Amino acid sequence: MYKDRWNNSEFLIELSQIQFNPEDFLRFVDRYEFKHYINAYGKSTPQEVCYNRSLLVQPIVQHYLDVFKDFDIRLGQSDHPGGTGLNGWQLIRSDMTENGLARHIDAKRPACITFPLTFPQSINFHESKDSDILYTYEYKPVIIILNSGSKWHSVSQTAEPRLQFQFDCYNSWEEIKELTENLSLI
Repeated sequence: MYKDRWNNSEFLIELSQIQFNPEDFLRFVDRYEFKHYINAYGKSTPQEVCYNRSLLVQPIVQHYLDVFKDFDIRLGQSDHPGGTGLNGWQLIRSDMTENGLARHIDAKRPACITFPLTFPQSINFHESKDSDILYTYEYKPVIIILNSGSKWHSVSQTAEPRLQFQFDCYNSWEEIKELTENLSLI
């Protein structure tokens, strides 16, 4: 790991100023069905997603849509030819006991607002498609924004269950940095 080259502000932003309790999401997760996620290139992943529209009426989701009202979050289907697609939001459950999530850059979204719901979980960042791991970020119960559309990332194989809620964000990374500076304690 090359920490001397790690500049986290180009890879992720922690939003510790925003109140977040994973339990607010975990109360309703078991009510929803998940389906296997196929990426934009038609490849299988160790992830399952839930795009049920009733997630959007959950009070906690409505709260965070209001918190991020100035961000470009598009709540509608965006197809991946040969893949599962994106909906602007997703509940994601991963089983990485046999395989991790391969190194990639998100094909259809510039950034991802991530609500980690289980712990421990981590994400690896890479300088390029062929580089070793630059840094491994250990999630905390803090909302983060990942620069997932322009920074290479992966998830290592693990026996730990992984559950997240995400909003797809279509602002540029520079716009996101400005918008996060204006987020107040909520």
